[in-house]
Amino acid sequence: MRRVLILLVPLAAPAWAAAQSLELKPEQSQASIGDVITIGLSARFTEGQELLDLVPRTLLPPPEGMRIVSADTLRPYRNGEYRGKVRLAFYRIGRQPVPTLALLYRPAPGASPDTLVHAPLAIEIVAILPAGNPALKDIRPLQMLGGPVWGPVALLLAIVATGLYWLYRRNRRTAGARPAAPPVPIPSGPFDVALARLAQLEQASIASGNGVVPLFGEVAELLRTTLVEVGAMPHRGLTTPEVRGSLPASLAAGGLASRCEAILHDADLVKFAKVRPDRAAATTHVTGARQLLEAWRGAAEAGDAIR
Repeated sequence: MRRVLILLVPLAAPAWAAAQSLELKPEQSQASIGDVITIGLSARFTEGQELLDLVPRTLLPPPEGMRIVSADTLRPYRNGEYRGKVRLAFYRIGRQPVPTLALLYRPAPGASPDTLVHAPLAIEIVAILPAGNPALKDIRPLQMLGGPVWGPVALLLAIVATGLYWLYRRNRRTAGARPAAPPVPIPSGPFDVALARLAQLEQASIASGNGVVPLFGEVAELLRTTLVEVGAMPHRGLTTPEVRGSLPASLAAGGLASRCEAILHDADLVKFAKVRPDRAAATTHVTGARQLLEAWRGAAEAGDAIR
C-alpha cells in the first residue's frame, strides 16, 4: 500500500510545476570582442499562470568583462508564450557564460510569486586578430598628399629669393639717395687750452723731484680729453690702436695719426711695462705732444672737417 502511495504523489502534484519554461536562443554561437550579440528570449506559461515581469532581469549581478546593452519588453505571442530579445557584449575571449536572466511570475491565482530562470548558456568569444603575432595587413604605408614635395619647396625658395633681392635693391636706392652729412668743423679753441695745460704739466714735472713718470700719463690723458672735446673720439676709454682708428682724416693726415699713436704708446710702456724714462726722454715726449697739438690746431683753423 505504501508503494502505491509513493507512485501516486507525482501524479497529485500541481500541473503547473513543470509547465512553465524560459529559453534563450542566441542568433550566433560565436562573436568577437565587443560585438553586440542578440539573444532571443521565449517564456511559456500555462493557463492560470500570470507573468509579473515584462522585462527580464539578471538573477545575480553581471560578471566583469561583459555588458547588457539592452533588453526588450516581452510581448505575448500565442498560447501563453512571450517573446523578446536581449543584447549583450563581451570583452574577454574564450567561452563566456551568459548571465542568468529571471522572470517573476505567479504560478496560480492567489499563489505566492515565483522566479523563472533558464538553463545555463555560454557564448564563444574570439580575438579580433588571429593567435600569434600576425602582420597588420590593413595598415598601408604613408603616402604624400598633393604630389611631390619638390614643387612647393622650389616655389617657397623662389619667393624668399625674390624678397631678398627686392630688399637689396631698395637698400641700394635708399643709400644712393641719402644726402651726405654736412661736415662738422673742428674748433681750434680746445687745442689752445691743451697747449697751455701742457706747459703747466711740464713746469710742475720739472719742479717736482719725481715728476717724470707721472708726466707721461698726464700727457696721454690730455691728448685723449682734447680729442673728446673736439668730437674726434667718443670717449677717453679707447685703447691706443682704437684712438688711431677713430681719428678723422684731417687729424690723421700727414703722419699725424702715427705721431699720436707713438706718444700714447710711450705712455703705455711707462704705465704697464714699468719703463722708467729720464728727464731728457720726458722733455722729448712733451715736445712731441706740443708739436702734435699745434698741427691739429692748424688743421682746425684751416677749416678741415671730421669725415
